[in-house]
Amino acid sequence: MQPDLTADDYGYRLPDHWILHDRQPDELFAKQHGAYVGRVVEVLKRSGVRTALEVGCGDGWNCARLVEAGIETVGIDWSPSAIAYASMLVQGARFFCGDVRDPEFAARWPEPFDAALMIEVVEHIPPRDCVATLRNVARVIKPGGQLVLTTPSTNLTNKNEQHYRHFDEATLRQLIGEVSGLTIDSIEGYGDVPTEQRYYRWARWVDNRYYLIKPARRWLRRKYEPQWLHTPLSRCAGLIVSLTRQPD
Repeated sequence: MQPDLTADDYGYRLPDHWILHDRQPDELFAKQHGAYVGRVVEVLKRSGVRTALEVGCGDGWNCARLVEAGIETVGIDWSPSAIAYASMLVQGARFFCGDVRDPEFAARWPEPFDAALMIEVVEHIPPRDCVATLRNVARVIKPGGQLVLTTPSTNLTNKNEQHYRHFDEATLRQLIGEVSGLTIDSIEGYGDVPTEQRYYRWARWVDNRYYLIKPARRWLRRKYEPQWLHTPLSRCAGLIVSLTRQPD
């Protein structure tokens, strides 16, 4: 059984998301990350959300996208170094260090938010804590407000030591069904596992530790660039789940 992770396991020695998008914007992971974060922001903006809490905000890259969309944003993460980077790099948002699983989490926010988001967070939560965590998050959302979460799909082999598990539609529906007060509006796929696998299978011949053939790599990216959004759940790399907070 995997031991429980702690905040120290998420060192954030560097603001990794900012570095990724600044230095490697054309890499597949950067494009995929930008796509699903952009989709979450789009969903919230279309719903008329004015205030949002990002749970597990990390170094603040996602919060910056919310601020750009005109959403009043608060971020919380249990890593002090992540919060330090977010506070330094994101203007116009507020950040706090804390654990969403703590019983006093909901009491910290006397005014409920229009929405909450958990971008690639639930896979980092021990399965036994997921229901209680989502209940905690639901308590800080206004009735009729939204919770949007993203998480890796079981189509993607879990090789990440910081992920307890990946999810499929059935597992997510079962999890949400145990959380009173939340109903699922939609489940979408992002990324395209088979296409990415084909790309990486061929890319190693033109981009490796010994040499890089840039024209060949560009050709491969054009040929095998995955479908980033609205991917069938049978082949997606991750899931985007939109939920509504029901009145008590």
